[in-house]
Amino acid sequence: MWEDRLNEKKLLEKINILCLIEIIFSRPAEDRTIPLTVIAERTKLSIEDVEHLLMKSLSVHLIEGIIDQVNGTVYISWAQPRVLGIPQIKSLRDQLDSWVDKVHTTLLSVEAETPDLVAA
Repeated sequence: MWEDRLNEKKLLEKINILCLIEIIFSRPAEDRTIPLTVIAERTKLSIEDVEHLLMKSLSVHLIEGIIDQVNGTVYISWAQPRVLGIPQIKSLRDQLDSWVDKVHTTLLSVEAETPDLVAA
């Protein structure tokens, strides 16, 4: 009985960590400041439990970041890569396409602003 509760607790913790990682990877790389309330809502945890989940994830190096308790946010600078399914690969492709478009737009802007510096 006691062992079943321990296994259940560990399983729920793993599910919550997977949910946290999914929240992180579902956001654009430039928008990785996540309100604790968003994590609490998606994981069905209290804010205190979200903080514990974040500290656990930070301590085992699944993520790197900073918890800002005053503003009630966490900034994630890095997350452990994971095995990707087809939907995640498609999402990454879309993110890369978006990034390529941004880089191309920036290049055109730089070329337009500094035509003498950029050789064609």
